[in-house]
Amino acid sequence: MPQIVIRQATGEQDIATVRRLMREYSEHLASNRSGAASICLTNYESELAKLPEGYLTILLAEVDGASAGCVAIRQIIRTERACEMKRLWVGNGFRGLGLGRSLIERSLAWATEAGFEAMYLDTVPAAMPEANRLYASYGFVPVDRYNDNDVAGVQFFCKSLKDKNV
Repeated sequence: MPQIVIRQATGEQDIATVRRLMREYSEHLASNRSGAASICLTNYESELAKLPEGYLTILLAEVDGASAGCVAIRQIIRTERACEMKRLWVGNGFRGLGLGRSLIERSLAWATEAGFEAMYLDTVPAAMPEANRLYASYGFVPVDRYNDNDVAGVQFFCKSLKDKNV
């Protein structure tokens, strides 16, 4: 059984690892047959260069010490205290180990502990169907547009964090 660790990315070495993982994410989207190559990737290289700027936390998944995935959380302005899950990614060599679930669970726990009342995300289901099934299994429900993402096929989701059973 592999040893799986989900931890906060800290220091320049971790941030460099997150940049590599997020580039894998963008390469996956760029090669996706759904035509969703531009999902949330406007000014992406600039975003990567500035990491961790713009995010409250970035979580890094490791399997037997190897970097395997990541997810980032940033605050957004809503009527409730809200955050947004971004850049959920599990590398190809690490799929099937439950890392997506672990990253979502840790993200929800982090946001709840930080006092957020809701977590939002936007996604294009055609580009990442596995991720979308995971979001639904964790109680994310469709909501009206909450940002200016104008990618074709984008859908918006939210999960209330007020219930302690997140």
